[in-house]
Amino acid sequence: MIIKFLFLLFLGGFIVLVSFLIGWYFGLMSLFSWQISNYIHFLGGVYAFFFIRFIFDATRKYHKTETAFLMKIIIFTSGALILGVIWEWYEFIFIYQYGAFELLPKGITIYFDTLTDLMFDLLGAASVGVYLIVKNGKNK
Repeated sequence: MIIKFLFLLFLGGFIVLVSFLIGWYFGLMSLFSWQISNYIHFLGGVYAFFFIRFIFDATRKYHKTETAFLMKIIIFTSGALILGVIWEWYEFIFIYQYGAFELLPKGITIYFDTLTDLMFDLLGAASVGVYLIVKNGKNK
């Protein structure tokens, strides 16, 4: 169980590292960097889905909650969206407001970038949910 947790933490850190390295190498204002950011946010949604699922399963002995399969999918997808919102708060507060990086000029593009990022986070998590629903339906 601890190995799986450490692997998930490593994978999440790796996704963040790749995101920063691509932004650093290609420039944060380039169209290519922005498109890659969308793919990375999609992967982040997939990652967050499985991370929330792991946390839910790891804490089962404490909450002893039995839920229907579809409800678990909704919980994990919502949890992934919440992690995406927390990440966007981090970007907005520390990057845009305090100028740690000159990611985008301050203006309406900040909000467009945030909404696009959240959309791809949710799309990644929802894709995993749909895949698991289809996979679970075939096993019945």
